[in-house]
Amino acid sequence: MKEGPDRIDYQETPDVTEVHAAVKREHAEPTAETTPMPLWLTGLCGLAVAWAGAYFGVFNGGFSGNVYNEYQSSPAVLFPLPQKAGVGETVTLTLAQKGKTVFGQCVGCHGGSGLGVPGQFPPLAGSHFVTGGEKRLIAILLKGISGEFHVEGKVYNGQMPAWEAALTDEKIAAVASFIRQEWGNKAGEITPAKVAAARKLFASQKTPWAGKDVEGLPDENLPDEGGAAAPAAPAAGGDAKPAAAPAPAAAAPASAAPTAASAPAPAPATAPAGGAPAPAAAPAASNFDLKASITRGQPVYMQTCIACHQPTGMGLPGAFPPLGKSEYVTGEARRMVAIMLKGLQGPITVNGMVFSNIMLPLDVQFPVLKDDGKVADVANYARNSFGNTSTEPVTPELVKAVREEFAGRTTPWTEADLKNFPAKK
Repeated sequence: MKEGPDRIDYQETPDVTEVHAAVKREHAEPTAETTPMPLWLTGLCGLAVAWAGAYFGVFNGGFSGNVYNEYQSSPAVLFPLPQKAGVGETVTLTLAQKGKTVFGQCVGCHGGSGLGVPGQFPPLAGSHFVTGGEKRLIAILLKGISGEFHVEGKVYNGQMPAWEAALTDEKIAAVASFIRQEWGNKAGEITPAKVAAARKLFASQKTPWAGKDVEGLPDENLPDEGGAAAPAAPAAGGDAKPAAAPAPAAAAPASAAPTAASAPAPAPATAPAGGAPAPAAAPAASNFDLKASITRGQPVYMQTCIACHQPTGMGLPGAFPPLGKSEYVTGEARRMVAIMLKGLQGPITVNGMVFSNIMLPLDVQFPVLKDDGKVADVANYARNSFGNTSTEPVTPELVKAVREEFAGRTTPWTEADLKNFPAKK
């Protein structure tokens, strides 16, 4: 053929190399083939999925919404605890380590930092009444404190309950040992035998220590197991007054206004003891503005009850019972008010779960609840929140009547008392 641009491939030639070069310049036709993932990346993804599955299986907490502590699952599978013993050995905890669990009943008032609440619950960190004499500390834990007292020049007026009935010697020794070795405190452990000795020593004391009397408690150590006197406690540094010591006790009651009311679910919601008539204050309910009372009760609840019963009214497992769907919240108004005014001491069973704590009379803990109207408001809020619905209002007149009816009662209600709650006279 004739040479020139009209030739195929512009310059057709019998030279094989040029023909092949022209073919190579053409792009290959697209195909449906795929490129496999590299083996190293496949292995890495597999390891990540396996680790995620194992972690979720270990820390699922039984898929329960009440579990907020990951170590209630099985973390030791992936992350052994510091005190993990060898295979086949038993893990032994010190008293102070055991006391950390018991202190969970106190954290509501004294805080996880041990700094307390200004004006109500004294600090435990750095307090001589915690690190000083064993006898004084245990005496306060056993009997509690009532009334105004001073700690490091500051005034506190938060009631602390007696723990002698609620806690065993070992638990009191454990929580005392814990607070004496936490937050920078450096003091020795207190054994259960010493707590038992203190129980006998102060057995005649039937009421909480008055704030002004705590200073007079002996600042000395308890005898050891053999009966020998322990070395004297170090001199008081500057903490001249008590109150800071009894951390554990004060923590329990915290804010449980409706707590007590919700606690004992077992009893029927209707009037006790053979169908007592409605409270005397009931007639006044016809003109009572329940909706306005519920609105007023919400801020009071947030001020007094939220620490124990939580914003959701679900309480804390094992310590403070839930308020939602509780017979003792939505049941007879007179009974609920009686619990709020006189307090409650466990153990109690609510919705099949056991709760063991102490709720002090609310007007003792919170001056705002000395007002009958405020008590009625917070009761109405609890009885109409958290899924509760109650058509029977709690009026200030009812609160006043119940306050007068049980004026002579000096101890908190127990579950047995509430199961046989007295009919209105």
